[in-house]
Amino acid sequence: MLQHEQLFLAAADGHQVPLQVWLPDDDCNGVIQIVHGMGEYGDRYARFASAAVDRGFAVCVHDHRGHGPHAECRGFFAESEGWQTVVADVELVASFAQQRLAGLPLILLGHSMGSFIAQSFAMRHGERLSGLILSASTWPAKIQLLPALALAHFEVWRVQASGNSALLDRLGFADFNKPFKPARTSHDWLSRDESEVDKYIVDPLCGSPYCAGLWRDLLTGLKEISSDTALSRIPADLPILITGGESDPVGGDKGMGRLAMHYAQTAHQRLKTKIYADGRHEMLNDINRDEVTSDWLDWVAATTGTGRSG
Repeated sequence: MLQHEQLFLAAADGHQVPLQVWLPDDDCNGVIQIVHGMGEYGDRYARFASAAVDRGFAVCVHDHRGHGPHAECRGFFAESEGWQTVVADVELVASFAQQRLAGLPLILLGHSMGSFIAQSFAMRHGERLSGLILSASTWPAKIQLLPALALAHFEVWRVQASGNSALLDRLGFADFNKPFKPARTSHDWLSRDESEVDKYIVDPLCGSPYCAGLWRDLLTGLKEISSDTALSRIPADLPILITGGESDPVGGDKGMGRLAMHYAQTAHQRLKTKIYADGRHEMLNDINRDEVTSDWLDWVAATTGTGRSG
C-alpha cells in the first residue's frame, strides 16, 4: 500500500511548484527525488513510484515551470535566469523532503534534461545527497553547444523569451528518429514499446512546442556543467549511477561513456554505469522497464544500505 499526496510549494518569486509525494504505509528507508525531462511531467513516474514504495522508499517529483497540467506558459521557464530558477525549485523540493522525512537518505534521480538540472543541483548542494542517478544523460560537445547557444540568444531576441521557436525545436530533435527508420511514428526514439510511444504522442502535456527562452536556458545550463572544473564541485565520494539505453539518441552508449569518463577524470570514486542493450530514451517506459526499475532500486538500496529486497 502507498499514500499519495499532491500539493504546492511556494517559491521565492511566488510561483507555486506542483509536487507529488508517494509514501510507504509503514517504515520509510529513504527518499528518491525525481527531476523529470523536457516536455513531460511528474505523473509519468507514478509506476516507478509505486515500485519504489513497495521497496520502502518515498518518492517526490515536481513539475518544472512550463510543464504539466498547471503550466501557465507551456515550455517556458522564466524571462531571465531560467536555469538558476529551475535549479532553485529542485532545492525547494529537496528541503521539503528533508524536513518532512528528516534523517533519511536523499537520492536525486534526473532524467534527460532533468539529469543536467540534477547535476547543477549537485554542484551546489551535493553534500545533501546520498546518491545521484543520471538517466538518459550525455556529455555535451562544446563545438555544437556554443553555436546553438548563440542561435538561441538570437531567437530570444527575435521572438522574445516566451515566444515559440520552430527553428530551435526542429534543430533540437531533428536527428533523433533517424536511427530508427523506417519509423512508425515521429517519436520511435523514445521507446521500443509502441503503446508507450502512442501514449506520449496523444498526451497534450507531452512534447513541443518549447519557448525560445527554454532552449536558451537549457543550453546555458549545459555550458555551466560541461567542464571538469564544474564536475569537481560535486563531492568525489558521492555515489553516482549513469544509466540509460544503448540506442538513445540523446546520449546512448557513446554519450554516457563520455560522461562517465569525465566523472572518472575528476576523481569520483563511487561511479557505476549501467547501459541497456538496444534501449532507447525512456528506459522506465521501454519493454524491459521492470528490469530497469529493479536495477535502479537495487542500486538505491545498496547505496543507502536500506530498503526491501526486490
